[in-house]
Amino acid sequence: MAIVTPAEAAPDGRRRYQLHSPADGRSVGTLECDTDAEVADAIRAARTAQPAWAALGAEGRAEYLRGALDVLIERIDHVVEVITRESGKPATEALMIDVFAAADSLSYYAKHGPKFVAASNARPHGVLKLTKKVRLHYQPLGVVGVISPWNGPLILTLNPAVQALIAGNTVVMKPSEVTPWSGALAGELFDAAGLPPGVAQVVQGDGATGAALVEGGVDKIHFTGSVATGRKIAEACGR
Repeated sequence: MAIVTPAEAAPDGRRRYQLHSPADGRSVGTLECDTDAEVADAIRAARTAQPAWAALGAEGRAEYLRGALDVLIERIDHVVEVITRESGKPATEALMIDVFAAADSLSYYAKHGPKFVAASNARPHGVLKLTKKVRLHYQPLGVVGVISPWNGPLILTLNPAVQALIAGNTVVMKPSEVTPWSGALAGELFDAAGLPPGVAQVVQGDGATGAALVEGGVDKIHFTGSVATGRKIAEACGR
């Protein structure tokens, strides 16, 4: 993971961090945290985009996932370069842990996702089975927030987003502040695949940015990270 140090205080009050490669100490850029207002704007855009995304149907949404897979394959060298520069991983690990797994996720849910969310019959219990028929219909939750860690920065951002998207939700992703651009690759893949505006967005920042996402009125949070942070998120979701 990148070595992170606070940057000079900015006149506009934004939090900024300098990132350095853990492999050789070279600078890999400055992270500028999104404000709470910008996180709220992203959630609002996702809420607006969600009904039309759900209306595409699972097969229609799966086509976009196939498009994202094509983009990933076309950009594989760039993806590996971003992950290795920022995280310090060797290229083989970036390929195996992030790129191959991301390709598998996109392929798998594009193929099987429509079956997972298809309507199905259920057999009632007891005397009800003599007079009733039950049909199960799956409905999207709405807007899903994804907060992902540094150790699998692409796959642990992309995989939960893929699952949420195929089910008809829109997503707002917040990668780790120590691998922000590796996590942002997921959003770049979706954008290049032509997903409609607001459907799959990335916000950047630290723990405070993640808290703004959790408290911002999303319908579900997918979190991978520490127990301590997980407890805080669970408490917020409970409220």
